[in-house]
Amino acid sequence: MNYGVLRQRLLSVGWAILLILVLLLASAGSLAAQTIITAGPLLLHQVKTIYVAPSSDDFVLLLKIRFEKWKAVEITPKAEEADAILTCQAETTFVPAKVFVRRTTVEVTLVDRRSQEVIWRTKKSSASDRTILADDLLEQLKQDWRKSAISY
Repeated sequence: MNYGVLRQRLLSVGWAILLILVLLLASAGSLAAQTIITAGPLLLHQVKTIYVAPSSDDFVLLLKIRFEKWKAVEITPKAEEADAILTCQAETTFVPAKVFVRRTTVEVTLVDRRSQEVIWRTKKSSASDRTILADDLLEQLKQDWRKSAISY
């Protein structure tokens, strides 16, 4: 085999190896991008912006006011700008006792906007003032938020 033919074959093999490397790198970048896109829900302490979904019950307004005072997260007016969506389902019943007692049961759920997976959920009931119940719910979220940051 002469030197010119050998040189040409080595060049073509070199180009083939280079092409294979380029394709491997491109597919690795694609896989990395897919991993980021399909990642699971945010951890609770990673939530920085929250959209509070409207509710027919005014209890959600009590929660929203408290969230706005908490500096760890920002309340955003648009769902598409939020990391997570907070929903609140409140039910008020009147329980007969010596006098009728107003009992409020609230379930609050925080859902990752992108993955639609639940990040945090709690359910509380109280016969006391609804503002105290809202304070208790926010305090529970703050405690769980801190635990999430510590365990991360």
